[in-house]
Amino acid sequence: MTPYTLERLGAVEAVRDLAHRYTHLIDEGRLEEVAELFTRAVYGQCDGDGTPVGSVRDSDPAGVLAACRGFIRMHGTPPRPGTKHVVTNLRVDVADDYRTATSLSYFTVLQATEALPLQPILAGRYFDAFAVRDGEWVFTQRLTCIDLVGDLGEHAKRTL
Repeated sequence: MTPYTLERLGAVEAVRDLAHRYTHLIDEGRLEEVAELFTRAVYGQCDGDGTPVGSVRDSDPAGVLAACRGFIRMHGTPPRPGTKHVVTNLRVDVADDYRTATSLSYFTVLQATEALPLQPILAGRYFDAFAVRDGEWVFTQRLTCIDLVGDLGEHAKRTL
């Protein structure tokens, strides 16, 4: 078993912070900042085992922003998706050099709008990877595996 050193625990906390920063930004409708999280990261969908499918590619902020704007329906002023992303069961594996890490987590997306009562609309898993670049932890991969789909009528501009 790998020892829990202060350096390892610090890396785990940095990774957890990034995973949770995404949820706050997306729920607040701050899509430009969401896109910035995935600068120079592989970004896309995956199958049930975490294997990439479809148009998984190295991303740039403009591509991630376009994907978010093309999929997420906004409501109200200021424009927000009316969602709460809940990340749970976050498991982090830090490399022995403390410079890279991977994580697997569950997500549940709750939504409520004027036309939709509060309910879960989506659930799945994130297969993420991280690295230290210029002294800061960043995403190097975000693959999303969608396991359960509810009513996306108020959330999605297009079908999954």
